Amino acid sequence: MVEPKPDGRFACELVLNGDARAEAGAALGRKLSENGAERVVPAYAARPAPGRRSGGVVEVATLVVTWAGSLVPIIDTVRGWLIEGRNAPPGNGTGPADGTGRVTSITVIMGDDQVEIIQPSTAAEERLVEAFIRRHSPS
Repeated sequence: MVEPKPDGRFACELVLNGDARAEAGAALGRKLSENGAERVVPAYAARPAPGRRSGGVVEVATLVVTWAGSLVPIIDTVRGWLIEGRNAPPGNGTGPADGTGRVTSITVIMGDDQVEIIQPSTAAEERLVEAFIRRHSPS
């Protein structure tokens, strides 16, 4: 289990699943920042060497998020962002019509523990998310 840092902060990874594009990761990162994340950093699968340009497109499908306090605001932001993406008209930066792909779920990872957020979710999936939050909440 990942313990929060002494100053009350913690970091987790968010992995965008589905046909995620860099724009989708950037859009989620903005939403997390708006909702209180202290730091959101894209994690790249591969980067070109310093001073070199990439020969291909590097897609961002993982974000590292630093937050103070509870894990609940991250989960709530992820859920809301997934719902917005499903209900959004084409061209808003979160759907297939504007070239950003379709994010079908987001996996939240803390250390060796993880949970997948799917919207809409079943009662069983909700119980798994709630158990994850309890495991990573201060006692």
